[in-house]
Amino acid sequence: MPKFPGLLVLRVAALVAIAASAALSSDYLAGAPSFCSPSSGCGVVRQSPFAYYDIAGHFVPLPFFGVLGFVGLLAASLLSRRATLLAAAVGGAAALFLLAVQAFVIQHFCWLCVTTDLSAIVAAGAAFSIRRSMWAEHERGRLRSGAWWALGGLALSAPIVWPQVKTAPPVPANVLSLYRADRINVVEFADFECPACRAFAGILKDALASYGDRVHFVRLNKPLDMHAHAKGAARAAVCGEAQQKAEPMADALFETEDLSPPGLELLAQRLGLDAHAFAACMQDPATAARVDREASLLVPPELEGLPTTYIGGKRLLGVQSPETVADALARAARGEGSTGISGYLYVPLLALLTLLIVRVGRRRSST
Repeated sequence: MPKFPGLLVLRVAALVAIAASAALSSDYLAGAPSFCSPSSGCGVVRQSPFAYYDIAGHFVPLPFFGVLGFVGLLAASLLSRRATLLAAAVGGAAALFLLAVQAFVIQHFCWLCVTTDLSAIVAAGAAFSIRRSMWAEHERGRLRSGAWWALGGLALSAPIVWPQVKTAPPVPANVLSLYRADRINVVEFADFECPACRAFAGILKDALASYGDRVHFVRLNKPLDMHAHAKGAARAAVCGEAQQKAEPMADALFETEDLSPPGLELLAQRLGLDAHAFAACMQDPATAARVDREASLLVPPELEGLPTTYIGGKRLLGVQSPETVADALARAARGEGSTGISGYLYVPLLALLTLLIVRVGRRRSST
């Protein structure tokens, strides 16, 4: 055997990169990320303009290209040295570029992105370490090509399957206390100045409309300190509710570009609220106390990003597609709870399956 098993290192690096890219893809599409918190560097990277590419009007997540690229690298390593060198060179160059973007442009690092990029660099180094004269010796490794394909399939599918089968985090008791037994319960924590909350407001409203009175909807204020006008907007929502204008006020707060005190007064005037009562409510300490009380209901570890929306037994983080919201509402309407398997079972099952593939796929010794 070669002293440095370059092809083995390359293929293992490709498998790691496939798994990391698949996990990223899963998080980009899931109702709630399973691998990276929205408040982490992954969340910042995911919200950057580098995270998606517009192809014929469709926004395709960058990790999709990573999955395709590393599956291609694994395939190339099973075909020819020339194809392997080309795929590894392209992957390594792209990885260096994306690491630079995270470091100098976004100024945040996503651990899964870094894992993918470093794996690509390792794979490139391993590919160019294999001399032409030794390629055939490397190619006659311990595992058959079918085993490598099986490992690639496992690396790709395991992160995608996990969000579908894992046990969902339980709904916090203080949120459950707001549920009604005879309704589809939806509780949303939002900040009226939060861009993601603004983007999601219309999606959620449209999804709830088809259920009518079957839904028990509660919106709770979670103004973030980073948003200068969020607390004032939250108080305006409370004061709009006091004059039976809760939803019109919330819609207006999500849509307006001016959440300053004069802007809030103008919204109240446009909605036909009593100006004196609205002004008094905005200054009332009880209004601020209510906002603080609602905000205290969602704190770490449950607070991972906004909006946070509980629909029945399911938690949605951030902006979600209409299809994801519709699915969560349908499940809640059927009374489905949070079921699944623990990671303490899933990981050992994956390890056993990996060992089985390696065992079955080993080449028999010629001696």
